[in-house]
Amino acid sequence: MTEFDSTAGHAGQVRFFNPGPVWVRPQVLAALGGPMLSHRSQAFMDLYGRILDRLPKVFKTAGSANTLATSATGVWEAGLVSCVDGGPVLAITNGAFSEKWAEMSQRLGLETDVLKVEWGKPVLAEDVSKKLAEKKYAAVTVVHNETSTGTISDMPSIAKAVKEGSDALLFVDVVTSLAGVEVEVDAWGIDLAVCGSQKAFALPPGIAMYSISEKALEAAKKKKFRGLYLDLVDVEAFGKKKQNPTTPSLPLLYALDVQLDHILAEGVENRTKRHHAMLAAVEEWAPGAGFTFSAADGAHSPTVSSIVPPADINAEELNKQLKAMKWVTGSGYGKLKATNVRIGHMGDVDVASVKAFLSAHEEAVAELRKKKAGNA
Repeated sequence: MTEFDSTAGHAGQVRFFNPGPVWVRPQVLAALGGPMLSHRSQAFMDLYGRILDRLPKVFKTAGSANTLATSATGVWEAGLVSCVDGGPVLAITNGAFSEKWAEMSQRLGLETDVLKVEWGKPVLAEDVSKKLAEKKYAAVTVVHNETSTGTISDMPSIAKAVKEGSDALLFVDVVTSLAGVEVEVDAWGIDLAVCGSQKAFALPPGIAMYSISEKALEAAKKKKFRGLYLDLVDVEAFGKKKQNPTTPSLPLLYALDVQLDHILAEGVENRTKRHHAMLAAVEEWAPGAGFTFSAADGAHSPTVSSIVPPADINAEELNKQLKAMKWVTGSGYGKLKATNVRIGHMGDVDVASVKAFLSAHEEAVAELRKKKAGNA
């Protein structure tokens, strides 16, 4: 049996390793040019119906999954605005993006407690259980895979702690895990799982995809003020008619239609194995090349590596050198910007391309050392 080519003809040739937006296959880019349709037409409902039939398979839910013309951040807010009436919210943070979600809850005026975990370390279920024992929470927010540090947490154990220790809704950011890492919405008991198009789904940015539980929808229906654009009850109702409440991003839905076929043809489990293989390539290479991971051992993300160069190499200069060599890489994020580089090994890229990029890091390091020696 021929091995599935995730790159669709570009194996070993990908030179784009930004941790989001990621490299997008030409076939997906071509789909963006589909014809304009009325979003109330039968043709649109046929398109959107196909999407809604297949999207839950990626989330591993027997329930509903839907889209909104926003970044994933918009659905972070939608979950809080639609489903949480005053709080309290337990916001678990272990990096830049989880901290933003906590800040969002606070800026919405919700009573918010923050469980702070050190950057680069995974969230531990026992710490969550201890915090939940202190107070009755309406919702818990957590990021499965922190893109800022390349750290993945054990979501099944965290979800179990939330479900066994509280009646809180569980909101999970799966932005850089869904379609790249194991995500089991129903098995884990996630009430709102939020994903963006431009990460492991390997689409251009501009739409969010999410799954929502009946428990979360019932909580939303009881809330008097849910806003309008981000009202998840409205989105669910229109989804049953194979529509969006407001004008959707039609080009991106064409692209999603094509990409869902690609993801399911590879198989969600096989896609996960490929991402683990890409991480394994980085883990095998890093020590010999003098690079270290920001994430704790055992918590390295299969979709994005945040790594520290050798002590004599400036991370920002390394990125500049890689760009001069015609590679697209990622800088460190937030407080790690000046010290780290990030490799986005997610979406449709392949192991051979990752290995070529790692070799390019060695070439770039050698060139920087050569320049430094010449200036000495």
